[in-house]
Amino acid sequence: MSNTISAEQLSDYLTENSQKIGRIQKEVEEIQVGFNSSFVEWKAKHDAKLERLSEVVLDRWETIGLDLQQKIETRWDEERSTLEKRREQLREELIPEIQAEADRLLENGQYLTESLRELNPQLNQREENLKARRAALEEELAQLNEQIRRLGGCIGVVINFSKISGLDRQRQRIIGELKAVQKDLKEVREEWQGTSVEIKAEQDDLQSQWQQKTLELSRLQGELNYLDDDNKRESLAHRSAARHVLDHIKEPIDCPDQEIQSELDQMVELNNQTDTYQLGLGSVSGMIALLDGINQGLLRFKESVQGLIDEQRIHSSYLPRLKVSLPGEVLDFHKQWDGLYQKVQDDRQICSDPETFLESIQPVIDQDLSEPVIKGMFDDLGKALKEATQSWR
Repeated sequence: MSNTISAEQLSDYLTENSQKIGRIQKEVEEIQVGFNSSFVEWKAKHDAKLERLSEVVLDRWETIGLDLQQKIETRWDEERSTLEKRREQLREELIPEIQAEADRLLENGQYLTESLRELNPQLNQREENLKARRAALEEELAQLNEQIRRLGGCIGVVINFSKISGLDRQRQRIIGELKAVQKDLKEVREEWQGTSVEIKAEQDDLQSQWQQKTLELSRLQGELNYLDDDNKRESLAHRSAARHVLDHIKEPIDCPDQEIQSELDQMVELNNQTDTYQLGLGSVSGMIALLDGINQGLLRFKESVQGLIDEQRIHSSYLPRLKVSLPGEVLDFHKQWDGLYQKVQDDRQICSDPETFLESIQPVIDQDLSEPVIKGMFDDLGKALKEATQSWR
């Protein structure tokens, strides 16, 4: 395409490249899924082989050769030191801290239980007082009703009108007090029920936390008991040393025992391939982030271009049409998308051969999609657009 284009053509150019980047990003995300799946499968094989070979090496210590023995013995000293530090940490820090937390939780639970016990007789007493008051009022009301009944009747109402009116006022007052007492009784019972439920929920939560701390304390105490045994601690340090050495060998190592030699060669391959998958996952994640950043930048830039297009349309009577001259660096940068798409298109092949993929994609990440290159491309775009708008001033 020509270096000099209209604002509308620039908008289309940005859209086209954004779509190309999105297509690449989709393929790379599929590679990421494939790498994750392959890595999990490969890591399972690696770990299983590591555990088996570690046991074999320790069981057949005299046959593994001086080279491997020396590597493991060197690591053995480090593992002894690590376990001794862990032993001290368990005794001096972790176990006392967990024990203190468990004790605190237990104390809080006991406090809640005691609070509920103290509240119960208080609320019971309030309820009994209210019930007694209610009974007294009901008795008084019954007596007033009886008096009104005796004074009533066709002639009695007229003769005893003033007395009946006074008794009826007392009766209404007592009915009002009864309603208030009944309301207070309801509130006392609701308070008991609500407080009981709330405290019970807190107690259940505290008990659950206490049980978790107790289990953790038991686990840590068991670990400390194990490490306190000199023979067991030494044996664990030896196993850990063997496991660490075997997990980190990246080149073939000589071993007189041919059966173990074969296992060691397989371990080297598994270690290297595991590292390759981890590097591949890192590169893929980095590439996805780069592509997403570029795409978001292009879309934001397109919004700016669209704003100029709208302004140009509104004021077309006196604003000249924009002509944007794109630098060659911008055009060259966006020419890479088709080739890059070809590199990431076959995700099945890539996942089966991550090393080849890394060899082809890492230079792109380090060079073509490096931060200075990306920043330079956006800077050039911005300068080109700024220069294009000079004619509007």
